[in-house]
Amino acid sequence: MNLESFDGVALARAHGSSSRWRVIDSFRGAMTDMPRLLKVAQTALVLGCLAVPSTVSADNILFARVSSGSYVADGAQLVGFLTADGHTVDYVDLSAVVVTDFSGYSQVWVYDLVTGADNSATQLANYANIANWYNGLTDKNLITDGRIISSAPFWTSSGGFPAEDAWIQNYAAQLSLAGGGLVLGTDHDVYQSGINNINNLIGINPFSGFFGEYPTSQAQVDVLSPLYVPIGPCNADITLACINDNSTTGFAPTGAQPNGQFLTPVAYHGTTSTAFGNAAVSTTFGSETFPDPHTSVPEPASLLLLGSGLAALARRRFKSRA
Repeated sequence: MNLESFDGVALARAHGSSSRWRVIDSFRGAMTDMPRLLKVAQTALVLGCLAVPSTVSADNILFARVSSGSYVADGAQLVGFLTADGHTVDYVDLSAVVVTDFSGYSQVWVYDLVTGADNSATQLANYANIANWYNGLTDKNLITDGRIISSAPFWTSSGGFPAEDAWIQNYAAQLSLAGGGLVLGTDHDVYQSGINNINNLIGINPFSGFFGEYPTSQAQVDVLSPLYVPIGPCNADITLACINDNSTTGFAPTGAQPNGQFLTPVAYHGTTSTAFGNAAVSTTFGSETFPDPHTSVPEPASLLLLGSGLAALARRRFKSRA
């Protein structure tokens, strides 16, 4: 419908009502200005996502390392990022004790930086309990990170990169906003055996592969992702945003998953066209950069069609009363 051809003035005057004229003319003005209003709203939404405070609320977090064989101190430093941001964190060893009560936790983080099978009876029981907790959530919010140790201070400083405490803290902040959820963090293939048990039990594809070089590798970041916070530029192209990825990392699962969820790349290698096959971090939180093809999001044109339909309906109602 051509909004300019909808003569609200003539229509209202024909029915002798100045109040009707004002309503219709205001509606016509609002519809004509809809593209600008949508653009303003879209910009405000993006900026709002980037400006989320580091701590939305103080959550109780279970930070569970698969075992204590290696990189325990790096995991403790990641825990320190979270406690510094106001969260209460229990740092437990899944090879030492079976965790059965998750009622006090809104977030569970699993940290696998241990080589080997990691399939003891205690570990397997914990994997099942974590999966059952996640599968029972109403909102199954998920972050997978194949380079999580790269955010620890040793790894960022060894590459001369900025600190990434804000990056890790924003994982917790976004999960807190969404009501809680699960973070799965590991590294390259020799460290993935334990955590991939959980991937399988919750119905997502496994972590895989090996990428990068110590201490120089970085991963490009999708700046429209809710998980984005400014850390630093990419060394290869300072117009792009990057995070550290120098611990010779793994690939996170992306795209449509067996359980029906869709994992969006957050940090990746290469370009947006190759991001799904080369993701370092992925999440169930969507992004305009990588839209879920199974989710229908109203486009501005669709909203304009809706407004045009309402205008036509109003005109028909006025005609029926004439």
